[in-house]
Amino acid sequence: MNRYSKVLLASLAFVSSVCFAGPFPESASHAGQIYYRTGQPVQPQYLVDSNVIKNYHHYHLDKPMDGYEWVHGIENEYLLVSIKSGILKRIEYRLNVPPESTSSG
Repeated sequence: MNRYSKVLLASLAFVSSVCFAGPFPESASHAGQIYYRTGQPVQPQYLVDSNVIKNYHHYHLDKPMDGYEWVHGIENEYLLVSIKSGILKRIEYRLNVPPESTSSG
């Protein structure tokens, strides 16, 4: 494969991944019930200290912007929430994330 073909193939792969990658979901539902929606406050049980994600790298999440924190949602959902208002900014899904190690090496 010549250089031109490789560049063209790489460009097409990039464009198709950008075009078909949808935005973050605006809501999450389970069994037909919507549990949270972006722009709305999340329920208080998601904001308890034991639910806050400190090690966001472990979950392959971006560093939260100032004033926000990641919390565990239902199943494989992670929620970026305003610390002050509890308003949901973003929902992300991560499959096959192993549990965090609780041992102190």
